[in-house]
Amino acid sequence: MESRPNRRLAAILAADIAGYSRLVGLDEEGTIDKLRRIRAEVIEPLIAGYSGRIANTAGDSFLIEFPSAVDAVRAAVEIQTELLKRNSDTEPDRAIVFRIGLNVGDVVSNADDILGDGVNVAARLEALAEPGGIIASQAIVGYARNKVPFAFTPIGPQSVKNIADPIEAFRVETDALTPAVKQKTKKALHLMKLAAILIVLGAAGYIGTKTWEKGQLRASEAQMAYPLPDLPSIAVLPLTNFTSDASNKMLIDGVSEDLITDLSRISGLFVIAGNTSFAFRDRDIDVAGFAEKLGVRYVVDGSLRRSGEGFRVNIRLTDTLNGRLIWAERFDGEIDEIFDLQNNIVLAIAHELDVPLDTESRIAIENIETEKIEAREAFQRGWELYSRFNEQDNQAAIPHFERAVELDPNYARAWAMLAMVHLRPHIFHHWSGFANADEQMHIGLFYKYYRELTHQDTSLIHVIRAIVALNLPDWDSAEGVSRGTEEARQEAAKAIALQPSDPESHLTMGWALIAGGEPEEGLAFVQAAMRLDPEYPSHYALFQGAALFAMNDLTGSEAVIMSELDRNPQAVELMPFAASILALNGDRNAARAMIERWQKGENESVLDEVVREYFFIVRWIGEHQHLNTRLKNGLQLAALPPSTTVASLKADLMRGDAKEQRDAAQSLALFGADAAPAVPELIMLLGSPSVFVRKEAAIALGEIGEQASPALPALEANADGSLSGRFAARAIEQIRGASQ
Repeated sequence: MESRPNRRLAAILAADIAGYSRLVGLDEEGTIDKLRRIRAEVIEPLIAGYSGRIANTAGDSFLIEFPSAVDAVRAAVEIQTELLKRNSDTEPDRAIVFRIGLNVGDVVSNADDILGDGVNVAARLEALAEPGGIIASQAIVGYARNKVPFAFTPIGPQSVKNIADPIEAFRVETDALTPAVKQKTKKALHLMKLAAILIVLGAAGYIGTKTWEKGQLRASEAQMAYPLPDLPSIAVLPLTNFTSDASNKMLIDGVSEDLITDLSRISGLFVIAGNTSFAFRDRDIDVAGFAEKLGVRYVVDGSLRRSGEGFRVNIRLTDTLNGRLIWAERFDGEIDEIFDLQNNIVLAIAHELDVPLDTESRIAIENIETEKIEAREAFQRGWELYSRFNEQDNQAAIPHFERAVELDPNYARAWAMLAMVHLRPHIFHHWSGFANADEQMHIGLFYKYYRELTHQDTSLIHVIRAIVALNLPDWDSAEGVSRGTEEARQEAAKAIALQPSDPESHLTMGWALIAGGEPEEGLAFVQAAMRLDPEYPSHYALFQGAALFAMNDLTGSEAVIMSELDRNPQAVELMPFAASILALNGDRNAARAMIERWQKGENESVLDEVVREYFFIVRWIGEHQHLNTRLKNGLQLAALPPSTTVASLKADLMRGDAKEQRDAAQSLALFGADAAPAVPELIMLLGSPSVFVRKEAAIALGEIGEQASPALPALEANADGSLSGRFAARAIEQIRGASQ
């Protein structure tokens, strides 16, 4: 008969040393000696007094079993109190400080060790404790409340890794411990657990086969391209492939991307975007130079080696302002542990930088989007193409995202990107996306994948929802457009809250604010996006230029757009906007040249049609809709042949053909105040028998503004309920408004 496992109910104390890797790096022998004495002089005598026993120890952690919850609580408090006394004369960064988790649960004996869910819960609670603190489960509180002189302060249900249901957790508080936990032990923060071999590296740091000298770690703040942010700032150099096998590239790049994404979810950090970090992947640059280029204090770098079903990761965190290696470790494990590892690296970095994590951030970081290596590699192939931001690569990304969801139908981020690649051709109308496919096909495919995201709550999903609200509202209803802009703001705000260092979230908020008539506020968000992603895609500059245009800073808008076109001459999406601004600034020759650059080799009829059908990404609503007209007029002015002038159009007004008169009046309206010399001829056209000629004449006079004041009597005579009369009334408002 098979023997049954030895099960019993026990109270479990899980303890871990905060900042152990850092302590060992500072003084290995001294730290080990201190820990040996703490065990002999504090832990063993105390737990013996409460009938406890050490079930397991792993150098920097202890697992202790007690027969009762009351004994476990009393022992935990006495351990922390005694350590507080011992650390009173110790420098905070060299103090040995424990975090403790307490639970009552079912355990299974394995020789002297104990296993089971009861142990797992205690370990997860310990990870939630502050250095010097104690976190207890509901089970502990149920047994010990009213039996010990300590307070149990609820911190709410906690979702922790590998435990199905949230755990009700409580902070154990005493008069002696609580103030000390909040003040004395704040500096020592570090947790890194992985069922793998861990080797702590020395302060000189060795990763892979390359040794970094201290001088290469120290950056000059004076040489930084940008001022340091107020928050701790960090950038990740993409991990190097520590093998000659190029097939591992996608996995390694994916790990680097995930590290950046997870760090960017932490509200207490400023994190440079992956788009910029990867721009430095193949450059010959050291840690200090990388920090200076991006204006950050901290840099993460390292390498990854994959060998069959195993891997080795070397990683380090450097404070470049003083050239100090804060943390460096090497990990060996099975390949299916790689996603757990990257989560733990992010948590360790947050701890080392003394950045607190709220429950939401911790859950988001610990959430593994896919456990299938092949799906992650397929996603990375698509992501790298998508990130190049052009029509051809956008289309080429599609089969890779499709492969990712085929391999893992629950891969939410891959579904989101499938939606985005089909939405982009709608946003950027110069993209055709698929050969012989119309816009309705794009939108249909977009909604097909968008439906898969209904229950998701990530920054990327909220960005997509915001873009949908801005691009697919009820354009036939002013209320619908206004509602879409407000919805976009709300979704962008949620995206920023979930991932504070995501540049796309900030850009989308800027977009919503600009469209809603708040360009100054929108510009601030666009600039924040550019700071987070210094190698930003060109469309960031488009929104910056749009904000300045809405602020009536046409010179600044032109400078921004032309500078970006110098940086990226292939940025087709900027050219219509650039042409319009150049024309509005009076440089018609440059504007026409930009039109021809945008539509290479096309004849006049094609240019006219393209310009007439084109609409800009940013569209203003409500009282700011006149900006849409002004920007479109600038584009149409840019498209006029250079031979078309105010003088030539004046001559056309005097011809007898109504169509020529109408077309000439339409073109004169594009010149705005510069068309003032044609006011007398336009006044004459207000008496035309053609309602369409009268309408266009009234529009042109309104666009000329104050200098069209002589036309007011004729306009007033025309102002009635007819088509041309309504435009005459509007022109009167424009002329009088301009003169006030």
